[in-house]
Amino acid sequence: MSESSKKSPSPELTDKKPVGRKSTGRIVLKLSVKDLKHEWILTLCLVMAISAVLSPLLLLFGLKYGIIEWGRDYLTQDPRYREVRPLTSKSFAKQWFEKMEQKEIVDFIIPMTRQISATAKANVKGKKATEELNIIPTRENDPLILENGALIPGPGECVLTQFAAEALKAATGDVLEVKASRIKKSRYEFGTMELKVKGIVSVRASELKSMYVQLNILEAVEKFKDGQAVHEFGWKGSTPAAYPLYDGIIIVLGKKLSKVGEFNLCNRTGFTKIESLNNKELITKAGFGVSSEKSIYRLYTMRKPAGEDSLNNVKNKLRGKNASLFPWVAPVNARLLDSSGKEICDINLSGLSAASEKSEEIGLSPVPEWGKEQSETTQKLKIMLPAGIPVQDKIFIKVSKDGESMRFPVQVMQKRIAADSKTAIIPDGLAGILRLYQLRNIRFDDKINEFVLFRRGYAGFRLYTKSIFAVDELRRFFGEQSIPVHTEIKEIKKVIELDNGMTLIFWLLAIVGIAGSVASLVASLYASVERKKRELSVLRLIGLSGARLFRFPVYQGIIIAGGGFMVSMIIFSIFARLINNMFRPYIDKLLGFPMEAGVSFCRLPFFHVSGVLLATVIIAAVAAMIAAVRVTRIEPAEALRDE
Repeated sequence: MSESSKKSPSPELTDKKPVGRKSTGRIVLKLSVKDLKHEWILTLCLVMAISAVLSPLLLLFGLKYGIIEWGRDYLTQDPRYREVRPLTSKSFAKQWFEKMEQKEIVDFIIPMTRQISATAKANVKGKKATEELNIIPTRENDPLILENGALIPGPGECVLTQFAAEALKAATGDVLEVKASRIKKSRYEFGTMELKVKGIVSVRASELKSMYVQLNILEAVEKFKDGQAVHEFGWKGSTPAAYPLYDGIIIVLGKKLSKVGEFNLCNRTGFTKIESLNNKELITKAGFGVSSEKSIYRLYTMRKPAGEDSLNNVKNKLRGKNASLFPWVAPVNARLLDSSGKEICDINLSGLSAASEKSEEIGLSPVPEWGKEQSETTQKLKIMLPAGIPVQDKIFIKVSKDGESMRFPVQVMQKRIAADSKTAIIPDGLAGILRLYQLRNIRFDDKINEFVLFRRGYAGFRLYTKSIFAVDELRRFFGEQSIPVHTEIKEIKKVIELDNGMTLIFWLLAIVGIAGSVASLVASLYASVERKKRELSVLRLIGLSGARLFRFPVYQGIIIAGGGFMVSMIIFSIFARLINNMFRPYIDKLLGFPMEAGVSFCRLPFFHVSGVLLATVIIAAVAAMIAAVRVTRIEPAEALRDE
């Protein structure tokens, strides 16, 4: 044989490639598939066994996701289920609303006025159809408006509910004529305004005929119905002027009262206590003194201050006794400001008014430059200062309470009090108004030179939490504040409890079903390995390693699991369609709120389907590994023994 012939291999040998790892892996996979086809009846039984476990689990999981998850999303997305409404009218101050807005669980809150004042009649301009609408305040970030297909209305705009729009035959862009009405002196009066329809919220927002407007419009309607004037809309009415209140009354008499006379002054006059004072005590308490020969009494109340009616009651009981009466208010701490607003000093204010002839008779000191009666507010804006304070024709008084303050001008009288005095004298009517300021909200209106009452608080609120899971926490918070509220906590708890119950049932059934299917698959594959021990040993004999044959039952387990999953999905699709079409009325009753059209009660998204398939394959592969361990222990010699 030539040397060349020795070196050149034959063509047959060069065409054949050695068997690699990839090819042996494919061989094991092909053998696994061929074996399953050969024993197709047994394979079909195993597939149906897996399907018998997966099908009810998929249906249960589909119901859980379809109904419960949808219900949870529905409650979360619908602002009405995050709403907390007060059940009783109570005065809520502006500071209270500011504190509530700072709570992390509060998404939106806005004040509400009295319900009886929150209605008005409206019609589309140029149309006759008129409806009485509820007026509801709104502002930026209102979830009820924004999450129901509309935009927040601005000044001169409104948003209608679906039912209000249908009744008025209104559309977005129309102009409404709104009329607030009141009865005054047996005659109807109307305040009118025009509002442009900014949008219409969906039916989900409200089933009432309502309009959403900015808060100032609702406040204007309430003021008008209370008989007050609303200047910003040109609605005529009265001005809620402030009135004086007094802590007591100083009585100066020529002789002492008897015990019966003292008791009589405390009986049905509005005052509850009486005490005798000397001149020094009078100067300390009231800032003025009288002749030492006079008998002095202080008639006062323990809790609430008294009004003009109480003063008149005392006057009537002292008629004929030549008594001098001075309404008394405990000294008020204030600050004096110059015309530029710069602080001059702190000072105490005491009220005193008296006619000149009466002042001489009782030896009054100091004697005020003004008379006894000050019917107009401008006549009350006067002050007598101690001599040590720089003289100015006009200064300002600033009084404060609870972090707020009120400032108003006063005229400085030429007459001064002793330089060492720390008390300034003002008319008793002005002192009475400052006493009212401690209880009510008052401001000084520069335009009309009048002390005017304004809103003390709001009768209610409209509040939404950031999540349905915060509703119960806020309900308990209001319970601690003795504020009864209404929430949709029953519907929220119903969905949460149903979710928890179905989750528990699902996992119990899943554990039992998975355990049964794993046991069945392990037993079947293990029995299959034992039955094919001779064939597998032959494969070992011809060169397949134990590690390669380890894949044999694993492949079969994965294929059987995949087949069972496919059959289960077919069964799930059929029964899910039946549930979605036939059981809608029962599901509506179960949840307690309407289901939207087109919603599937039993459904599984692709992400969940993929997860179930992956979990099924992994469980089947792990179960098959027990049988695969037996394969690795089969020796090639067993095939030779059989031969």
